[in-house]
Amino acid sequence: MKLVNLFLKSIKKYSKVSLSLSLVFTVFFAIAQKPNIKTGTSYNLESIFISGQKNTLAKDKATLTFDTKKKTAACSNKCTHLELRYCSKRNKFKFISVIPAAAACPDHLVGIESDLKENLPKVDRCIQDNKRLIFFNKKDTLLVFYE
Repeated sequence: MKLVNLFLKSIKKYSKVSLSLSLVFTVFFAIAQKPNIKTGTSYNLESIFISGQKNTLAKDKATLTFDTKKKTAACSNKCTHLELRYCSKRNKFKFISVIPAAAACPDHLVGIESDLKENLPKVDRCIQDNKRLIFFNKKDTLLVFYE
């Protein structure tokens, strides 16, 4: 009987360790995955966050389109155009240049334009959640786009 109890205790103990290791591996694998950004697909702006606060007026006011071979992207919001270059490795993602077009936006879109110009250079991580691309800096969500 003692042997059976010892066996059951050891299975219980090792199954917890095994489950913990599986969980750690799954989380690490999910974090390390590179987002599946598609060339030529227009991702629509869902949210912009400034200082942790969501700008609710920004929805659908901009699109982001990637060229994954050239490592470039274009972000436009109906009145202006931003040319972007990026680098990515696993979930590390960085816009290394953000070049705005010369034309200025009308007043009702100026805030969104400046929010994009402010947030895009701060991005250092990207994850994909279903058809959404979520861009982060070290501590906050910055931008959310959806396919």
